[in-house]
Amino acid sequence: MWTTDFHEYSKTKNPKYLVFFLHGYGSNGENLINLAREFEHVLPDAHYISPNGIAEWEGGFPDAYQWFSLYRGVDRKALTEIAHEIKNANQILSDFIAKQLARFELTPENLFIAGFSQGGMMAMYQGMIMQQKPAGIISFSGRFVSPEIIGDAIVSKPEICLIHGEKDSVLPFECFIEAKNIFSEKGINHEAHAFPNLDHTIDIHGVRVALNFIKKQIT
Repeated sequence: MWTTDFHEYSKTKNPKYLVFFLHGYGSNGENLINLAREFEHVLPDAHYISPNGIAEWEGGFPDAYQWFSLYRGVDRKALTEIAHEIKNANQILSDFIAKQLARFELTPENLFIAGFSQGGMMAMYQGMIMQQKPAGIISFSGRFVSPEIIGDAIVSKPEICLIHGEKDSVLPFECFIEAKNIFSEKGINHEAHAFPNLDHTIDIHGVRVALNFIKKQIT
């Protein structure tokens, strides 16, 4: 059972926004919580939460977690084989997000979800299965897993910001192109930002893009 361990950061007792950071495969919530110090430049009145994934990482390192298994890979066939894991992970995350929104008396329209790598996959999926669409979704070096391909449904179409390096050695740049094409086909509003020399990481340029995206959603 998930213990819901998470890291949080805030400079306000009565936040107007809630921001979730979802880490990548084999990492943990502490890895991303420092992004709050960058995000607070545009969201000073937000509360930031970065939870650990729902399972210990199958790679075996201590204090490392995952949202679902990736031993089979990330192609469409592999993802459909673990459909139940993806749906389960997102249901658990949905319940946790709902509790945190209630904790601060906020609604999804005050929620941003940002994820890196596997966390980006979770963030995009999560945004689309919510009954009310969140304020915005940010994916750093992620891959879009359409709820439809694993037997779930797209309920909402949130604003999405895709950020990806053309030199990504973990989730290839083709993942970025695929997501753009799917979003265009489905009429999902999105921004797509590619960086020529970026590998599988978050850099300051990507952070600035994310902050500009947030500014657009709150003005």
